[in-house]
Amino acid sequence: MRMNRRHFLMTAAGATAALALPVPAFARQGRFTPIRRGVGTFEERGGTIGFLVTDDAFVVVDTQFPDTAGTCLAGLRERTDRRIDLLINTHHHGDHTAGNGIFRPRAERHLAHRNVPGLQRRAAEARGNTGDQVFADLTFDDTHTVDVGDETVTLRHFGPAHTGGDAIIHFEKADVAHMGDLVFHYRPPFIDVPGGASTRHWITVLERAHAAFSDDTVFIFGHANVPRYGITGTRADLLVMRDFLGALVDFVQQGIDAGYSVEALEKTEVLPGFPRHVISGRESAIPRNIRTVYGELTAG
Repeated sequence: MRMNRRHFLMTAAGATAALALPVPAFARQGRFTPIRRGVGTFEERGGTIGFLVTDDAFVVVDTQFPDTAGTCLAGLRERTDRRIDLLINTHHHGDHTAGNGIFRPRAERHLAHRNVPGLQRRAAEARGNTGDQVFADLTFDDTHTVDVGDETVTLRHFGPAHTGGDAIIHFEKADVAHMGDLVFHYRPPFIDVPGGASTRHWITVLERAHAAFSDDTVFIFGHANVPRYGITGTRADLLVMRDFLGALVDFVQQGIDAGYSVEALEKTEVLPGFPRHVISGRESAIPRNIRTVYGELTAG
């Protein structure tokens, strides 16, 4: 149903007024958390690192930054003296790839979706730090499966979403899936349109991921609104992210239909129906999301 100007204005104003006071930022330094069957997570600064460490397998998913990558690698070395069998990047962003140079010399293989090296290079050229980059030298298109020790690791790409090269990493026997930044757990996401993102197709990707896994699967998320919500969750959380993106697209489209400019729309700091999607200790990122989606919807 189309929203008239008065109804839209009242809804947006009410959402802005509902913005809760931020809670203090959650400080964490090099926290390792086991999940099951040798799979776990490392949190410090940047996107969540996932890992598999067993007697016959060593896999690392994402690398954060050089300093935190060093902290992570030192902790993992206390668990195994194996070389890394497989290093994976879920996508090209610097908070997931800047630590590649720490891990890659100790890894047998380095894998990402085929779009990732090019996107990473282009972003680095824009920043002027191409020389700092370490790129995956093995790539895949839609699906890739590899056995590492007694674990089977499957990578899936369901099309453009957060970027143009997002991969979901599934440790099949452990039944743990690293979603990269396809899920920002109860916080507004970064939508990288220059990096190939599509908000509307991101919704489809999350629905496909939901169908591909089960209620027993444990999911690792790239970012979360901590300490309220952790960086692991359930299959149902994929649909929370989907519904947030759907509401974001609907909100902006209704505003466009009602004749609002992007400047008027981005005064909204809380998306209607999603009061918990704010970032602890920081200003709301909803205005940035609104501006990005507005550009997508008006680009033809």
